[in-house]
Amino acid sequence: MNNQQDNNKNYSYSEFMIARSPKRNYESLTALEKKSSEMFEKDDIHYELFRLAAKTSWEGFENISKSVSASPDDEDVWITIMSYKDKKHRDGFVDKMSNDKECQQGYEEWAKLLSPDSKVITGEFDRQL
Repeated sequence: MNNQQDNNKNYSYSEFMIARSPKRNYESLTALEKKSSEMFEKDDIHYELFRLAAKTSWEGFENISKSVSASPDDEDVWITIMSYKDKKHRDGFVDKMSNDKECQQGYEEWAKLLSPDSKVITGEFDRQL
């Protein structure tokens, strides 16, 4: 096991967010996400952001871009993964951020960068392996 795998084992609870945004918002969105990642890291939260690279699937599977109704030429599909030590760590961070004006402003700015009328898909997961 390498150091990255070993470090990831310290985080047993993850939250995923899948969103789509107009391609024209790429620079603004990634700059805002960088700022968010730095804020999360201060509270020992592992924060990752990925942009969908391929919009094709194997036979019998559906690409996530279709599931979220993304326009392939005009929109990016993003997944944010926030990993916490455990659910208590996550809940404590959410409580703290719910009273943080800078965090609330960042969220509002982020929401404005998303595709109009789109829904953010979220989920919380316990590590099994």
